[in-house]
Amino acid sequence: MFDRTDRYLGLGFVLLGGICFYSATTWPMYFASDPAGPGAIPKILSVGIMVLGLILSVGGFFQKKKAEKPLVTVVELRVIGLLSAACIVYILILPLIGYLLATPLLIAAILLICGSRNVKQIVLISLIGTLVLFVLFYSLLRVNLPLGFMRKFINSFMPRL
Repeated sequence: MFDRTDRYLGLGFVLLGGICFYSATTWPMYFASDPAGPGAIPKILSVGIMVLGLILSVGGFFQKKKAEKPLVTVVELRVIGLLSAACIVYILILPLIGYLLATPLLIAAILLICGSRNVKQIVLISLIGTLVLFVLFYSLLRVNLPLGFMRKFINSFMPRL
């Protein structure tokens, strides 16, 4: 369950949680009506990160030494590289062609990289996923998504709720 390298990763999470907790204690209190203050949720989350990091670190200290194996295989490096390249291309084309055209391409690329070969499934997941996310963020949450050259068409066709 635990790996020997988990002790260092766990200690890193304990340190990260401590930094986050300290940062949350320094936030100014603007509203007197909220007794917990703006840093309450970040403090709770940072304590959770510290506790889980401590569990991970302690588990790593009690793990018996196993035979060394490579941390990442060549196949995994290839997948990581392809996913990173797909995300970089998405970031570059997003302002040009807009969310509605770039996002299905990204979802399809991710599915292909991860091993999906069913074309019908890839097309359906890409289109339905993009439309659901678009309606959720653009109409309901009113997030300004980059629409590219389709801005005038979308603004006249799809009202914000």
